[in-house]
Amino acid sequence: MKLTTSTTYYQLFTVLISCLSLGCGAGDPGSASPSKNATVSGKVTSGGQPVTNAVISFEKPTFGAWGSEIGADGTYQVELAAGDFKVSVTPKVAATTNMEAGNVPQATERKDIPQKYRSASTSEVTTTINEGANTFDLELNE
Repeated sequence: MKLTTSTTYYQLFTVLISCLSLGCGAGDPGSASPSKNATVSGKVTSGGQPVTNAVISFEKPTFGAWGSEIGADGTYQVELAAGDFKVSVTPKVAATTNMEAGNVPQATERKDIPQKYRSASTSEVTTTINEGANTFDLELNE
């Protein structure tokens, strides 16, 4: 059977329409990243003083984490998807200009961020974020 250009275009057009009508390429809807439909803001303190030069992270085990730098006054704001989260606070790592092999930037020693808060798996801090605006203040205790 000899294919003509118009036959080939017709076949491609048919495949394209079929894919569009069936949702071709959409993948597993459960594996898609959730849309950002919420914001959370608040203040992070330790001993009543603002925590600065740090990052707060909200981890959703099935989708990853969202985070924000904490400002000089201890405040932050994050856009994320609503749901249940594990929360961690980590010191910012000092920048390095020495790019030699094995030179890994190290976080400075911080007494205002106890070690248990530095990983979502050890912080034991959890929160539920609802759609829309949310407030979540966090006091870091030893």
